[in-house]
Amino acid sequence: MATKTRTSLPEPMVLTDIPYDVYVALRDVFANRHKRMTYYDGTLEIMSPEYAHEKPSRRIACLVSVICEELNIEYEGTSSTTMRLPGDAPRKGKGKEPDQGFYFANAHRILGKASIKVAEGDPPPDLWIEVDNRGSSKGRLPVYSALGVPEVWQYRARSRRLRFLSLGEDGTYQPIDHSLSLPMLTPALVLEALALGRDVLEGTWTKRLRAWVRETLGPHLGLPR
Repeated sequence: MATKTRTSLPEPMVLTDIPYDVYVALRDVFANRHKRMTYYDGTLEIMSPEYAHEKPSRRIACLVSVICEELNIEYEGTSSTTMRLPGDAPRKGKGKEPDQGFYFANAHRILGKASIKVAEGDPPPDLWIEVDNRGSSKGRLPVYSALGVPEVWQYRARSRRLRFLSLGEDGTYQPIDHSLSLPMLTPALVLEALALGRDVLEGTWTKRLRAWVRETLGPHLGLPR
């Protein structure tokens, strides 16, 4: 079993030539519950999220939730549920946890479930949010594609850049101007909303955010300010 670690930072750790069953065993160990793992055909990446990663992830999740509440959009959310799919060989398979995930069109399909099992026909999140702090999630796109995730938001925490991506029929992701799940949103609008919370506590930002939704999105949807 070959092992490769990145020496510049203690995390993430990348292990190669790992059987899918070993990944599943490691993923299911209770002591590893706070670790994030990405598995793709024998390669396993393990990382411990930092606050610099966790804060924008939480803020984006809060933003989506507030927008849905203000606009009366039904949804279900998930943040650390592992989505995985075995392959047809010992070192084949995919698996990952979203930083944040949301169900919209498929929300009714997971309602009341104790667990979500993509391998048994449960849907992946309609919207998968990935926050990049140290590295890039670009190389993880094949994992999302294999799992069948229709829409991915990639947020670069350090540069404060955001992309919306849509899964095409060819299995690759392409940039889109408007969200599939929340068509009233563009990357620029999400960044504008996030900027309202810069250097303020979350409670203050949430109040600003609700007002922003009513002022910015409400008029276009015929909602009172």
